[in-house]
Amino acid sequence: MKQLLVVAILIFSSVISADILNCEQSQTVCEAKCKASSLISEQDISTCKAQCLGERTACELEQGKDSAGKLAGQAKDAGQSFMDKMKAFWEGFTNSL
Repeated sequence: MKQLLVVAILIFSSVISADILNCEQSQTVCEAKCKASSLISEQDISTCKAQCLGERTACELEQGKDSAGKLAGQAKDAGQSFMDKMKAFWEGFTNSL
């Protein structure tokens, strides 16, 4: 009965806080669920942990993709600002001749 309660608490808490956990913490919660729910054999635990590792890898790839997208947007904005300044400089320079 205690094991069932622990599993229920882990599942409920992971669903609520899934958005605020980082990838490593999500993997830790996933592996704890594996240990709590896969008491049948060591092979079941290993399979479950491998799935947790796969989920962490996907999580980290998604975070990397988001970061790269943000950096690309910032680089585009900085490049556009630089081009606008160069254009204004060139127009000012040619108008003074």
